[in-house]
Amino acid sequence: MPGYQGFVTLHALFGTIALLTFWSAAWMKKGSPRHRAIGKVFLLAMCGVIASGIPLAVEQAVFRRYLVGGVFLAYLLPLTGQACWLAWRAITDKRDWRVMTSRIGWHVVLWLPALCAIPVIVVGMMKAQWLLIGFSLIAFINAVQMLRFARRGPRKPNWHVVQHYQAMLGAGVATHVAFLSIGMQPVWRWLKATMHVPGTLIDLFPWFAPLAVAMLAAAWLGRKYDRRPARRA
Repeated sequence: MPGYQGFVTLHALFGTIALLTFWSAAWMKKGSPRHRAIGKVFLLAMCGVIASGIPLAVEQAVFRRYLVGGVFLAYLLPLTGQACWLAWRAITDKRDWRVMTSRIGWHVVLWLPALCAIPVIVVGMMKAQWLLIGFSLIAFINAVQMLRFARRGPRKPNWHVVQHYQAMLGAGVATHVAFLSIGMQPVWRWLKATMHVPGTLIDLFPWFAPLAVAMLAAAWLGRKYDRRPARRA
């Protein structure tokens, strides 16, 4: 595809900025001016990652005939966009959750990842790639949770804080899975060829390592922010 290498360079550049700003914001005091500023840079970088990732998905699926990689990348892009949109709007619409759920963007990020997950399931079944099938279920779980939130509303006053960090963790998982499973492929091939490391372990690491770290972070943040309000006597 014409200009493919340029899109790869842009994707890598935006991805590097996103990874650096993600961890930088994670270690800063939540809500501080510096945290908010770096968070904005992260979201802008993620917009660049998503935009530059579209031609990469087309290249993989159409020109290189690598259906698994192309379909999975095409699914990760809207899933990542969903997390970034929710992280952004949860803060900007924190005064009224109904405003957020009535926006056009809410409906786009709700349904688009779920629609893109359908071909992932089909390809996963065709290729017996159970990891693809498992990760595709994330879009449907998110859709159910968003529909429930839109119908019932928040259950805690600090719902925007909880939704913000959960969405940021989701964006972090998507970007790290894409980076480790696609961008680090030469490293994994080298490890398989030169090191006495089980191939299954190398294949599973890019998928489950980011998810495990995100689950630990979610548990820690949940104990701090996502507690049930104490009942008054």
